Amino acid sequence: MINNSTVLITGAARGIGFAVAKAFAEKNNRLYLIDLNKDLLHDAAERLKRITSEEVLAFPIDISDSIALENVFSHIKNEPADIVVNCAGISTSNLIKNIPEAEWDKVFAVNTKAVFLISKMAAKQMIDRKIKNGRIINISSQASKIGERGNGAYCASKAAVNMITQVMGLELAEYGITVNAICPGYVRSELLEQVFRERGPIEGMTAEEYEKVLTDKVPVKRLAVPEDVAELVMFLACEKASYMTGISTTLAGGTTLI
Repeated sequence: MINNSTVLITGAARGIGFAVAKAFAEKNNRLYLIDLNKDLLHDAAERLKRITSEEVLAFPIDISDSIALENVFSHIKNEPADIVVNCAGISTSNLIKNIPEAEWDKVFAVNTKAVFLISKMAAKQMIDRKIKNGRIINISSQASKIGERGNGAYCASKAAVNMITQVMGLELAEYGITVNAICPGYVRSELLEQVFRERGPIEGMTAEEYEKVLTDKVPVKRLAVPEDVAELVMFLACEKASYMTGISTTLAGGTTLI
């Protein structure tokens, strides 16, 4: 059981991020929630406050803004997070030959640079405060391991997250901090609904047709739900996972066995 911990979660207003926050709230942990959408984040924080007896703080910021992140970490420096879950991410549906430079940069800023910045800042606080058994958990994607047509920027950004995970796992092991990533397959979420709408036409399909094609590819014959990912996060955060670090674990219903 994980309790009496302080957990920082990005992308916490909905989808995987909210499912992760709810799982930790149910174990009565202090929560630091980060999301760009101020209204959704406020609503999420209020819902979580009704579940946990511990403090819930919300920070509506752009995680690709290093100054905004520094302000958050300055605010929590006296009670730093001992568990960090990087859930926030964005996607773009475009063939690589058509992706504008600004679009590519934005995907990498949110999906990759923010993971680097947050993990770096969190690790420094864990080390300075001599936090033992610190945990950094990154939500990557199966797309980090197998390329997807029309999803190049996302695939590349998540592949970089896997390598950040591996290197930080090596570099932080001496401090008792583990760093691991989860590579989910198709998770039922607003982001996936966006993929259906935008990438379906690239493949000459409607959103509904593309959803069926992707679902049919999954050997267990269903899409994941955010709670599937949250369950694995909870395991990686617990003491039983203390010997795992630098690993990018696929959670895709058998779609890829890499």
